[in-house]
Order: sequence, then C-alpha cells, then structure tokens
Amino acid sequence: MFENRYPIFKKGSILEKKELDLLRDNPVEIMELMYLEVKDGIIKGFDLETDEVEKVVVVKKGILKYKGKIYWLKEDYRFFMPDEEDKYILKLKLFSEIEDRKFYIRRGEFKLERGYEIDEDEIEIARFITRTGADLRNDYNSFSDLRRDFNLLEIINQKYSSKNKRGTLHPKILEMWALEASKKENLDIFDVNFYTNCLQEKLEREIIIAYINTKFISKKMDYSNDELYESLLKILENLGKERTKQEKKRIVPKKISIE
Repeated sequence: MFENRYPIFKKGSILEKKELDLLRDNPVEIMELMYLEVKDGIIKGFDLETDEVEKVVVVKKGILKYKGKIYWLKEDYRFFMPDEEDKYILKLKLFSEIEDRKFYIRRGEFKLERGYEIDEDEIEIARFITRTGADLRNDYNSFSDLRRDFNLLEIINQKYSSKNKRGTLHPKILEMWALEASKKENLDIFDVNFYTNCLQEKLEREIIIAYINTKFISKKMDYSNDELYESLLKILENLGKERTKQEKKRIVPKKISIE
C-alpha cells in the first residue's frame, strides 16, 4: 500500500508545516522518479551557442542528474571566449544537499580550465582548442566536422545521461551520422535499422557498441566516447558514396507496327 498527498487550498484554511513540506518535496520527488533509470549526466539541454559579436559562448538551460539527484539550469550561462591559445575544457562541478538556515541547496559551478582533466564530481559540457584570429564556433557541417583541430566547441565527450554509468553519445552526434548514412549506397539491414533508431530517439551506449561490433566483427565492449565516434566515422566512410538519383527516361519506339 502507498499514498500520495498534496495539500487542499480553500478559503479559511491554514497551511501548516507538513503541508508546506509537501509543496516542497512533491515536485522534486516526481522529477527524480521520471529519471529513475538513468545514470549521472546531461538529461536534456545544455546546448551551446556562440555570439561572435560579443565574443561569448552561451550554455542553454537544461536538466542533469548527479548522484541520483536532479539539477536544473534555469537561466542561460555565458562565458567569454579565451584570448590565449591553449586547450580548454568547460565542465560543471556539482554540490549536493548543502543545508543553510532555510533551504536545502543543490548547486552547480561552471569551470573553464586549461587541459582536459575532469574529476568524478564534474560533468563535461564541451572542450576546444583556441587559435588566434578565429572565433569559437559550433557550425558542424558534417559528421566528420564534429572534430576539428581548433576553434570548435566539441561535444563528443559530453556525458549524456543513459542507463549506462558512462552515459551515451549526444543525440545530435547520432542524428548527424544517421542523416549522412541514410544517403549512402552500400547499406545493409543493420545500417538501415541503426540510422532509423538514431533519428527517432536517444540511443543507449550498448546499442551503439553492438552495431559497431557487428560491422567490425568484434567483441570489444569497453569503448570511450572518442572510440565510438571514430568507429562510426570509419563505418560511414566504408558505406561508400551517396546514392545518385536515377531519372526514368521515357523510351519512344522508333517504329510502330500495325497488324
């Protein structure tokens, strides 16, 4: 047996502490139940936009999970593009259940650091290498363009939440792969099934690995995000050229026979 309680609001009634506690706890508990099966990582949002005029990068609003708790960024976060050439990583350090006099607080702190190191209590948002004379961009023109030498906001290693503790690839990465793969000429049933799933939903890490292993006749199960991306890129190249559209020509007989 179980029960769900929520306060009744009516004229003349006085809300006591237990009713106010329900107003506090119910929404958060429901949200945590909605994402009960997924592990730590980004659930939705935290997309990146660039403003080349103001020289800033904008991290859009979103939801993520850390140590079983749900956090939400309700306002866009902005940071200035670094002036000095180097490797950088933007990550989110999370603090759970800080208690002060009136609130329980879950806090996230954005950190832009040199290098690519990341701790267990941090979630990667993006990484990039800067070069003087060019602005940071995220205008991915193709699947292979998701990784460039410099001045690109790279999301390959962003930890996107899934049932696997290592997360899965960002849905945008899989969508770009699927759109290109669907135009190739050397597709088999596994390719068609995989790109169809990529276009419909967020894919679990195990499904991506199973597809890669099928194509390469492998039993490897421990892939990093980099290895998943490089494997999908190689498969895409092996699928050949894009199909050419063949126009049906109308054949007009040169002679007409009448019997």
